[in-house]
Amino acid sequence: MTAKTYDMHVDFIIQQRLFRYNVLKRHRAGMKGQPLFWHADIPRMREANYGGACLGIHYYPWESERGYREMHKQIDYLDEVIASDPNVHRVRSRDEWQVARDSGKLGLAPGVEGGHMLNGKAERVEALAERGVVYMTLTHFSKNLAATPSMGRGADETSGLTAFGRDVVQALEENDVTVDVAHVNTPGVLDVCKMATKPILCTHTGVKGVHDHARNISDEEIDGIKESNGVMGIIFAPMFLAGTRHVSSEVVLDHIEYVIDRAGIEHVGIGSDFDGWVPIPNDMRDCTDIVIIQQGLAKRGYDEDQIAGIMGENVFELLSGKRHS
Repeated sequence: MTAKTYDMHVDFIIQQRLFRYNVLKRHRAGMKGQPLFWHADIPRMREANYGGACLGIHYYPWESERGYREMHKQIDYLDEVIASDPNVHRVRSRDEWQVARDSGKLGLAPGVEGGHMLNGKAERVEALAERGVVYMTLTHFSKNLAATPSMGRGADETSGLTAFGRDVVQALEENDVTVDVAHVNTPGVLDVCKMATKPILCTHTGVKGVHDHARNISDEEIDGIKESNGVMGIIFAPMFLAGTRHVSSEVVLDHIEYVIDRAGIEHVGIGSDFDGWVPIPNDMRDCTDIVIIQQGLAKRGYDEDQIAGIMGENVFELLSGKRHS
């Protein structure tokens, strides 16, 4: 029996908003290494033995009231989808991850990708919590009022969290919305790690120790996230992981093992970024090929319990509130 996958970052909601992609329908897989999108939908995730996933909520990466409204529209769409599918449970609080598991349903919750969608108002974090947002990524591909990205518009390696960014982190913790440091530059990540009182996530990332790319995190960042008792989700994007599109899922395993060696097996998970406008490894077509990662871990000597932890149990413990800083 394959381990349950809890994926920290899947992006099919934006595909619906852009292209009317029907996430309730099972779509055919594309070619291996399929670029950009059509990697996942609800039927294929259930077929692949997903236990749950966090779904990215996006908008153009700069502050605007329209972005805040669009965030709510995308969450509305997610709610509509789940209401029409009896096999899915809309997770709105930490204890509902266990409810979804106990009922045998696919647990889904939104993760807001970018502090710019607050449009400069930290008090709006309370509204995110009310909507059942599981995490907020502090920045995306553009510098905003809270934080600086590791790559993208305004990226640099000197700017840490702003005063507003610190207010946002504090508000997220107070409202029990997990802080996500994916996309954030090194000084910003380290600032979050220093002030965090709860476990933090780096939902979809690679590590510089395997491939030195701006999008990946350093050893110091790994250590800081570990110190918070957080979890790092390894992305499936070959350009970040290896600098080329033409690699297999073995490179995903290399990054997983680096985190294990540096921080311990309890601090690593899966953050595929399926449908995130990035290619995937060339031996994978879609989310049903997540089993290739499990098989690769088994070939590298990991036992069933260890594989279960990597594929989902580590992040399930954090999301469900069973892990403490």
